[in-house]
Amino acid sequence: MRFILAAIILSFLLVWPAAAAEVQLFKAEAIEGGPWTLKADTVVYHTAEQTYEASGRVEIRQEERRLTADYVKVHVPTKIAEIRGNVVMVLGDDILTGEYGQFNLVTRCGELAEARIFMKRNHFHIDSALIRKTGEDTFTAEKSVVTTCDADVPAWSFYCRELAVKVDGYAVSKGTAFRLLGVPVAYLPAAVLPVKTTRQTGLLMPLYSQHQQAGTVVELPFYWAINNHMDATFYQMVAQRRGYMQGVEYRYAWDKDSGGTGRFSYISDHKDAAPTPRRYWGVFMMNQNLPGSWQARGVLDIPSDSQYLYDFNFGYQGLDRLSRFLGDDYGRNLEQFEVDTRVSGLILQRPFSQGSVNLVGNYYRSLSPLVPRTRHKLPSVQASTLLLPLGTALPLNLLINSTYTHYYQNTGVTGQRLDFQPRLVLTTRLFNALDLNAEGGWRGTGYRIQRTDLADNLNTYEGRSLYHTRASFSSSLYRDWGRTATSQTFVRHIFVPKVTYTNIGNFNVQRIPKLDPFDYGWQTTVTKNYPIFEGMEPIGGVNAATVSLTNHFLRRAVSPTGLPTVGEVFWSRVTQSVFFNSASYGLDTYPQPHRRFSDIFVETLGYPVENLGLGLNGGVSPYNEGFSRIDLRLLLRDTGSRNFLNVDYIYFKNYANQINSELFLDVFRSVKIGINNQHTFLRGKRLENKYRLIFTRQCWGLALTVGDRVSDRYVSVSLLIPGIVEKQQTPHAQEPALY
Repeated sequence: MRFILAAIILSFLLVWPAAAAEVQLFKAEAIEGGPWTLKADTVVYHTAEQTYEASGRVEIRQEERRLTADYVKVHVPTKIAEIRGNVVMVLGDDILTGEYGQFNLVTRCGELAEARIFMKRNHFHIDSALIRKTGEDTFTAEKSVVTTCDADVPAWSFYCRELAVKVDGYAVSKGTAFRLLGVPVAYLPAAVLPVKTTRQTGLLMPLYSQHQQAGTVVELPFYWAINNHMDATFYQMVAQRRGYMQGVEYRYAWDKDSGGTGRFSYISDHKDAAPTPRRYWGVFMMNQNLPGSWQARGVLDIPSDSQYLYDFNFGYQGLDRLSRFLGDDYGRNLEQFEVDTRVSGLILQRPFSQGSVNLVGNYYRSLSPLVPRTRHKLPSVQASTLLLPLGTALPLNLLINSTYTHYYQNTGVTGQRLDFQPRLVLTTRLFNALDLNAEGGWRGTGYRIQRTDLADNLNTYEGRSLYHTRASFSSSLYRDWGRTATSQTFVRHIFVPKVTYTNIGNFNVQRIPKLDPFDYGWQTTVTKNYPIFEGMEPIGGVNAATVSLTNHFLRRAVSPTGLPTVGEVFWSRVTQSVFFNSASYGLDTYPQPHRRFSDIFVETLGYPVENLGLGLNGGVSPYNEGFSRIDLRLLLRDTGSRNFLNVDYIYFKNYANQINSELFLDVFRSVKIGINNQHTFLRGKRLENKYRLIFTRQCWGLALTVGDRVSDRYVSVSLLIPGIVEKQQTPHAQEPALY
């Protein structure tokens, strides 16, 4: 009897069961990452072997790390856990599942057979015969299948004989086969797949297109994330009938307000009708903060010929795509491809407490012999002050603007110009009802000619001395609609009538050297009968009174958080001038005649309802000559801007008559449609029609674009594979603005 009792006691000492208990492992040791705990339906400790054997809903946990299985055996001396049956490892955002294996609880490394890992941050699935966790964020896998698809038979996948993965890095594979619906379609001895959630080096979305002029076109860009504040893209394009185009784009971010983008593309054009066989385009744009409160803004735009920007305005390297991106990043766009004089320039600006200084350099590249060559401004120095109080009894202020410019060109007149313009400004309120803004001043312009045309004589040129006066009277009247003692929402109507008189003396245009067209005047054949708008600075030959009537409708409301908000519902202005002379100076040095009464110009901008915007600029003749200009824009969108319609109609009498429209519809969850149309009524033909169909599924998609231009038609197809190549940017990502 004593022997039996001793055997029972000894067995309890050697095998210690703990049903549905939680046990802290390695109590006497400090484990990196914190202590491990073991919990299961049944836990047995074997004293002789120094092992914990657990079965039934087993869970091992260390902070956010968690391992579950049907059976676990932990060896205390080696800290290795043998795991078997429905194994699940939760390692932060990553989940590793499998059938059996082993795991070191100190190094947190191990291996798992018949395994699958899911990386949540970029939705990566890796199925493998054997996955080894070799470090905190590294894995290796054998005979694995990689995809971002959730289906049992993925739409696409990569089979890899050997695979090495670094989380938020790359997956490097050997013996790789690309599969569509499980069927191998391509083989690669080695491949690199990005598995990053941030910017990643790798191939961007390939693009295939068929063009009437260029034939079959294939584009395959490569993106290089150099570091956190620099990257580059290499654009490879093969056009069947044009040749091979190589482009490179470099981007940098100096700080949150500073950065730059530069691109250069080159092609040896095989087409016989090409203007030149060697065709290129260099572009650069930047906004840069400099030491000493200086700011720099620059742009470089140099194409090889006038047709380049039109011939290659498609795909990754097209003007429209790049100009849109630059507008988003730097607040200004490139000129459209129709503009034959491309402007490159650099502005250095330094604000001061009482004014600012600008250093400007402009280089003009004329692409057409029919367009007069504009002289380069290298350099130009501009200095201006804010209103400087003079401390007199009247509220008088001094305002000074001064500009020095050096004009350079290989042929024709070159020289220097100095422009000095001091003004006295009076701003006051009369009878507590009228606002008076008056100014008077002198503008002196001197020239130093360095070279002339052969037929010119230096003695024909002289300086310019102009006196000018301007005075305006205005008042503000308002009325509230829907406002009561208890109301928090109402509309305020503000009505501002204004009368302005402007007088600027005449000068002899023929005595001014033809350095800068804007020296001659301010009218063109398109704008010859326009009124003098507020803020306009005409040069010479102006004697007119202008009347404007401005209306503001402001809505005051209360936000859901209880804070008051004020938004403009509708704005309009009607402007007309009365001229006391018969002609004003034109930009072509010839006087532009105008009527006694200018066109009546109407400007409106409003949001009658939340998702509808309307804008109108228009001029109509008071002499029954119809409209001289119409610029009408309609913007209709839903709350999330997932669907929108944007229509822009432009009309200049005897110059332009064109409508541009853009429609984007998020038809279904996986189908999106975009339509762009540009049509001119002057020639009765299309400028460009573009139709886009985007079809997306969970892990892949297709983008189809059909374009129809005046001299070219094309169809392009691109494959969308999230996580492997660049995601397609949907057309509604950049919402159009009214004005």
